[in-house]
Amino acid sequence: MRVKKSARKYSMIVGPSKLFPPGRTHRLYGRRDARRHSVRPPNRVLGRTLSRYAMLTVLLAILFPQSGYTTGTDSFRFKQRGFRSLKVTPDSINKLNRTPAEKWLEATVESTTNLVQVSAQLVVHGESADSLRQLLRQHPWKVLRQIAPNVVLLDCANPVTALKEAEIISSLPGVEAAYPMTRRNIRQQGPYAAPSNDPYFNFQWNMERRNTDGSSSGGDMNVRASWPFTTGEGVIVGVADDGIDFLHPDLTNRLIGMPHFNFYAGNTNGAAFSAADRHGTAVSGLIAASRNNNRGMIGVAPGAGLASWKIFNGSVFAVLPDQLFDMFQYKSNVVQVQNHSWGFGGAFMDGPTPLEDMAISNAVTFGRNGLGVVYVRAAGNDRLDGGDANADGYPNNPSVIAVGAVRFDGRVASYSVPGACVLVAAPSGDTGFQTLFTTDRVGLLGFNFLTYTSDLADYGFDGSGATGTSFSSPQVAGVVALILSANPALSYRDVQQILIVSSRHFDLADPTIETNGVGYRVSHNVGFGIPDAGQAVNIARRWTNRPAATSISIVASNTAAIPDDGLRVIIPGAPGGIASIPASPSLGLHPDAGTATLPLVDIGLANGVITTNLSGRGALIQRGINNFSDKIQRAADAGAAFAVIFNNTGTTERIIMGETDFSPIPAVFIGKTAGDALRTYLQSGGAQARLQLFPTNYLFQVSQSLLCEHVTVRVKTDHPSRADVRITLVSPMGTRSVLQRVNNEFAPGPIDWTYSSVHHFFEEAAGTWRLEVSDEGAGSTGNVTFAELTVFGTPILDVDGNGLHDPWERSYFGKLGNDPKADPDHDGYSNAQELILHTDPLHSDIPLQLDLSNWTPQIQRLSWPGSTNFQYRVHFGPDVANLSGVTNIPGRFPETEWFVPITNGTQKFFRLEAVPLP
Repeated sequence: MRVKKSARKYSMIVGPSKLFPPGRTHRLYGRRDARRHSVRPPNRVLGRTLSRYAMLTVLLAILFPQSGYTTGTDSFRFKQRGFRSLKVTPDSINKLNRTPAEKWLEATVESTTNLVQVSAQLVVHGESADSLRQLLRQHPWKVLRQIAPNVVLLDCANPVTALKEAEIISSLPGVEAAYPMTRRNIRQQGPYAAPSNDPYFNFQWNMERRNTDGSSSGGDMNVRASWPFTTGEGVIVGVADDGIDFLHPDLTNRLIGMPHFNFYAGNTNGAAFSAADRHGTAVSGLIAASRNNNRGMIGVAPGAGLASWKIFNGSVFAVLPDQLFDMFQYKSNVVQVQNHSWGFGGAFMDGPTPLEDMAISNAVTFGRNGLGVVYVRAAGNDRLDGGDANADGYPNNPSVIAVGAVRFDGRVASYSVPGACVLVAAPSGDTGFQTLFTTDRVGLLGFNFLTYTSDLADYGFDGSGATGTSFSSPQVAGVVALILSANPALSYRDVQQILIVSSRHFDLADPTIETNGVGYRVSHNVGFGIPDAGQAVNIARRWTNRPAATSISIVASNTAAIPDDGLRVIIPGAPGGIASIPASPSLGLHPDAGTATLPLVDIGLANGVITTNLSGRGALIQRGINNFSDKIQRAADAGAAFAVIFNNTGTTERIIMGETDFSPIPAVFIGKTAGDALRTYLQSGGAQARLQLFPTNYLFQVSQSLLCEHVTVRVKTDHPSRADVRITLVSPMGTRSVLQRVNNEFAPGPIDWTYSSVHHFFEEAAGTWRLEVSDEGAGSTGNVTFAELTVFGTPILDVDGNGLHDPWERSYFGKLGNDPKADPDHDGYSNAQELILHTDPLHSDIPLQLDLSNWTPQIQRLSWPGSTNFQYRVHFGPDVANLSGVTNIPGRFPETEWFVPITNGTQKFFRLEAVPLP
């Protein structure tokens, strides 16, 4: 429903009709038919009142019992959009006769099993007002209501008479239509699916997190907003794992007829059979556990199929590279999505064999008849061991979607590895936080060894619930199935980009979040955030496939030395011993670009609240008593721009400060000798300090304008200790990708490795890219011997270098030089996003419309396209001419919602105003 938009506000009215009652090993990554609202034209009285507004009438679903039909059925044929026939059985007539108070007759639409209820009222459309008047003069029908000049509602004695009269009147001259009033078996079909009958859905916080009044209580996948449009029908997800329990009642229907295969045994038996085969069953429930089967839980895409591909025998990785070669491209024109909740364990650097790379390339190039198989993969669980997704060649592959894990409070999970290749994340369990509810092996064979009188033994939850990126990945695979079901013509690149545009961040305190050059918020912990399934499906339905991608590669083959121990605390003017102090980094914000030179203040142990104002200063802190993270946080709370922490034991010994991933300011660690000397120097009259990194730099000049997608960097070094080496890439638009950070692999390297980043998506490629390679440990030195930058993307014309296609800019703005991050139409989408979505940046392409859905049997959800640039006023009441109630709701992007109690038997209307914020 389109609504006229003015400069000051937008408005529309919606209202329901009268409501009727109704070790180096491969590791499994686990820690454990719908119709729209019916639209009723307003009657003549309301037509005058609502001449400025659209009226949407929502009739709640009325479910009628099926009746058995016998011989002797009568058929009545009448005019209604052509001719239509209804069949009535003697049983239906007898039922009506037995209950004189009953005013409805059950009937079925001929050639279908669609059940309707027929009333004693009859609608007659004359070909004109004159022809209708002639009919009414010739026949003594009782007119209940004049609906329009050529339309009347008649009252017949009973439903059977109405059917007979409809048949007779339809044959008369001057009659356009004549049909009995019927109640149809319809259902309310808004942007939010009706509650399911699956008893444990309320435990699935990852799917929907709501308070009892309907309001949001935290981050989730928003899956119910996708199900009115699709549940994944027509899409098959291949689950490469240790097999699936084919007897599980929530999975059986999803497994029937699917292309299963056991790749180490060489047969089509994909079932979990050993006691240790339990991981794949837990993964599969999160993808596609059945919906509305009065049992258990629901998967993200409960209409999708599941193909079990067995590559593990319990925890043993049982396949060889040639078998993985077969697996990665198996049935690639049949199976659209693959989920891989496994990868290399540990913090070392390793990747697929060339055979596997070849198979993945084949599947994304030729699979799905050239659209490409969509690979979804767990990023990994080795964060606490220094792991990084960029060091695992599986998630580091630009052809795959690497998925991190987010715990209940929205923060990245403690085990989820970071990486510039992580595209998105999804909820999962964590220590001290809720786990995920999912399917388990039937009986006592799975993670849940407890016995229950109910079917709970067949599900994992609480202590036996799912934890790990193993279980975030399948949720994203489910969203991909929804996307492809909504639009099967999408390529694997389109799917990746739809996930980017539809994802949201729930932890804005994540220090690795940055806004890239064209306004997309991205993090090394969770990529572009958690996908909103409803938003993803809506975008997929109107998505225009991206042009074919191209790539640009630039090689630098000169050898350059990496300065040893290059992270320093610089004290200008200080004695030589402390003028440049070697330092080790924290795990949080890193001073890659250096900090400002600021006064340094000694604040001691920082084991209590700091009352000194440290704004515009750095903090010197001694190790001891409390955690590093507490010290750094207290300095930040007092306003410090950075922190220098010195050891309280030894001499020059340094450590990497643990549990500092989320410290809000850069912090470094120095040895005791240097720390004591620096403290003494400060006491003698104060000093200024800055944090500075001394890397070796490679500059790559890209002359061609591309709208970036993935960016890769191949690096070769002869450094003897990969643990010391930090590698980052800075784009021409200033976005920094951290490709390698300090780690626990003390073997040489990177000997020859290609890193990938998603952080530059949709940026302009033309300009100078800077590769920085630094050493942050003492004693081991080495050189970069080769570097190669490759930018993948689509060609654009972009003279002004802002990442906006010049013809597109001129067509809308009449000029170049527009800000890609700006949102001139205030619809919540930036100019850069409007370019990708093929929408108008000056006028909202999404009409302001109200939708009404049943969130629960007691509460309705009123929703509309929303933006944080507006406040919304909802006027409501039973009298459309006098909506006395009003509430103000702050805008929320991309959808704003309001929950109201269901009032049976009472009409309620709503009018919406969108008021721009000052």
